[in-house]
Amino acid sequence: MTHSATDAIDACPANLPGPRNPWLAYAALYRDPLGYLTRAARKHGDVVHIKIGRKSDFLLNHPDLVRAALLDHENLRRCVHRPLRRVLGKGLLTCRGERHKKQRALLQPMFTRERIVALGDVMVGEITRRTDRWREGATLDMAPEMLELAISIAGKALFDVDFSSKAAGLRDALVTVLQATRFNNLAVASKQFEKLSLPIHRRFARAAEKLETEIRAIIAERQKGASEGPDLLSIMVRLQKQSRKGLTEQKIRDQILTFLMVGHETTATALMWTWYLLSENPEVATKLYSEVDHVLGDRLPSGQDCDRLPYTRMVFAESMRLYPPVWLLTRRAVGDVKINGFVIRSGSYVHLSPFVMHRDPRYFPEPERFDPERWTPEAVAARPKFSYFPFGGGSLQCIGEGFGWMQGVLTIATLARRWQMRLVPGHRIELGPHITLRSRYGMPMKLERRR
Repeated sequence: MTHSATDAIDACPANLPGPRNPWLAYAALYRDPLGYLTRAARKHGDVVHIKIGRKSDFLLNHPDLVRAALLDHENLRRCVHRPLRRVLGKGLLTCRGERHKKQRALLQPMFTRERIVALGDVMVGEITRRTDRWREGATLDMAPEMLELAISIAGKALFDVDFSSKAAGLRDALVTVLQATRFNNLAVASKQFEKLSLPIHRRFARAAEKLETEIRAIIAERQKGASEGPDLLSIMVRLQKQSRKGLTEQKIRDQILTFLMVGHETTATALMWTWYLLSENPEVATKLYSEVDHVLGDRLPSGQDCDRLPYTRMVFAESMRLYPPVWLLTRRAVGDVKINGFVIRSGSYVHLSPFVMHRDPRYFPEPERFDPERWTPEAVAARPKFSYFPFGGGSLQCIGEGFGWMQGVLTIATLARRWQMRLVPGHRIELGPHITLRSRYGMPMKLERRR
């Protein structure tokens, strides 16, 4: 029986649809999380319940259910992988309740539209500086290339720090930390596993120490030197010197590392998939190039150009539909929660998958097809809001969403002025669902200069 979110479900979890053998379900989920979640949603409907012993997991697959879960931040709290929590401390991503509200109120003014638009020239400057070394006919792996570019942009735009010489080292450390937090929320995982002396845990410890050293050095240098700039780090250091907001060096460290780690990875991953999709869909690429040439001519873009590049934004939106960087959001019930007539008991886990929802044919016909026209104002207005949620939603929605959109549009426009990229023939594409949706074997592409 398939339940619809529009029907009231007066049921306890035991009566909800789900796999007959939960142990096999967890095993399949760990081997192929994206495939299993997709199959489970198509087979069981809008609510999938998996239970082993006292452990209950729910997968919600309807915009109304997604909306209810994302907006109930009091009873359904965000889950962050344990290794990542240890590294990030108590920054905006990991804190909860009143602490989260206070931190978000402190940081929100730094992410207004006006501030983000003003950062456009900084972003474009980093993009051109890094890609000026690209050469006709060269083959580059867009996975590390976009990661290093995103680190450089985050360093300059958010912290006014030149990361260009450190980008590769920081990239390796960040990737190592994120790899150690591989998908484990739905699988039966033991905390004791993290205590074992395994190579991946030793790599994780070394990478975390490198990040700690680099971030502490950056903060110390800013505290000793000038801190009058408009960047995030300078503002927090000024507030600390004024003994306001209860800011300590540890709190500054937690926020800086949070924005560096989370912010760079999501946008970089989305851009990597964008180049892949443009390579596979030349008719879309041609239309993109036409808009970029018409709007920009021979000049570089600026923050003001984002509104003049609607098709470029549509391309980026469609890329994040097919390959959402954050492919799974998890919440833990801290009390009994009633959603559309069924009860989620305290201690249960609720999972929302943008990957599954974004490919639901009810909202996106021919869901496997790359079609930026899905993002015309009329098409967007005709769909339920929470059929698409690459940046989450509610009070926990990504505070850097505007920054990410601008970085994505400006990167695509800047590079599309000069380059087109083609996937190396025969390269194997396989999804790698870690914290973000990566390409398991990278994304090697040949550079061709546009004439």
